[in-house]
Amino acid sequence: MAVGVYVDAGTRYETDRLSGCSHVLDRMAWKSTRNLSTEQLASKLEEFGGNVVAQSSRECIMYQSALFPKDLPKVMEVLSEVIKNPLFLPEEVDEVRKTTLFEIEDLSHRPEVMLPEVLHAIAYGRSDGRPSTAGGETIGRPLLCPIENLEVMTPAALHEYRGTWYTPDRIMIAGVGMDHNTLVSLSEKHFRDIPPPTPEQKTLQKSLTKPAQYTGGIEIIDSTDFPPPINPDDKVLSHIYIAFEAPSMSDPDIYALATLMSLMGGGGSFSAGGPGKGMYTRLYTSVLSAWHWIENCNMMSYSYLDSGLFGIQASFPPSRDAHEKIVHILCNQLILMTRKIEAEELSRAKNQLKSSVLMGLESKTMEVEDVARQFMVHGRRVGAAEMCRRIDLVTSEDLNRVARRVVMGTEERSRFEFGGGSEHWRRTGDGSPT
Repeated sequence: MAVGVYVDAGTRYETDRLSGCSHVLDRMAWKSTRNLSTEQLASKLEEFGGNVVAQSSRECIMYQSALFPKDLPKVMEVLSEVIKNPLFLPEEVDEVRKTTLFEIEDLSHRPEVMLPEVLHAIAYGRSDGRPSTAGGETIGRPLLCPIENLEVMTPAALHEYRGTWYTPDRIMIAGVGMDHNTLVSLSEKHFRDIPPPTPEQKTLQKSLTKPAQYTGGIEIIDSTDFPPPINPDDKVLSHIYIAFEAPSMSDPDIYALATLMSLMGGGGSFSAGGPGKGMYTRLYTSVLSAWHWIENCNMMSYSYLDSGLFGIQASFPPSRDAHEKIVHILCNQLILMTRKIEAEELSRAKNQLKSSVLMGLESKTMEVEDVARQFMVHGRRVGAAEMCRRIDLVTSEDLNRVARRVVMGTEERSRFEFGGGSEHWRRTGDGSPT
């Protein structure tokens, strides 16, 4: 079984001054609390296998555990303790700041991690005109704590951020594999004493909850003077990301968008393994197999409460010829999404997507996160059978339409009406690319 506590918080709710709090908070999750030292907490975690994780994202901070049934009361006690009673001792905060700095410096050498962050910062740029290096706004804010903000991550700053957002109306507790009444009883026992938000807290939360505003833009990063890769076997590559504003996770077209991503697929120029690797997707057959110098090419999709990003990326050895050709190659694939889609490739994409959904839900931890996130977004859960039914409803015309919505910026409303929390997305930008 699995259980988790999910807080409606994250980087989109941060301010310039507190940018990075979500990242540092999840690194501080298993440190000293009012009733347990770090050592005592570690000992308790070891009692039930230590299979716990804390993770922050743009719209959620989660504390989650996979466990045996007999350990559910212990796990709920520990989760309540780390969420309600963190101390943020100065010496432990200092230690986490040092390890976080090492983590950020290590990740800074990984383009596949850092470039999506740059993409978000440009796509949801700042209204004050500051450059993307300062981070964007709302969902354009960075997942990683900015290095220059690490010194600001004091115990007082962490308590301030936590005090603003960790209120009971923003906390969701979810579980799979246990009796519902048992989970409710344990939740009431361990979490009912969290005080409701004060009027001042509600006012502050409202003022900091801003709608996403897509701006789009372009950023060229000259890596000529960058140090060589730490691993001498790593190739020096050029990278390109092209994205457009896309429907939010509440839009009924989210299933057509996911099917389109499955149809386009992608991967690396070398792929070990057997069937099911997506070797018949368009980006494999029309890009990786056609242009031998492209190292990898993938579609990408990010969905949020009120907006999203959908696009394509590629990596390749730098050369004048490659730089001249790559934009045309990728944009051609984007345009072809709006044209004829064969029945066979549509069927393959839908089957692959349904397989991915069902395989993902075989993991209890993925299932419990899915339950929580769906309730936070829709107020209900759409089960696997209903998801597969909705995928089966998608036609090639739906893929063409959603491709036009995304790539060409057309105002074409989804034909689907699923109800139950689904609502039609309204574009926040002008349809320009990033």
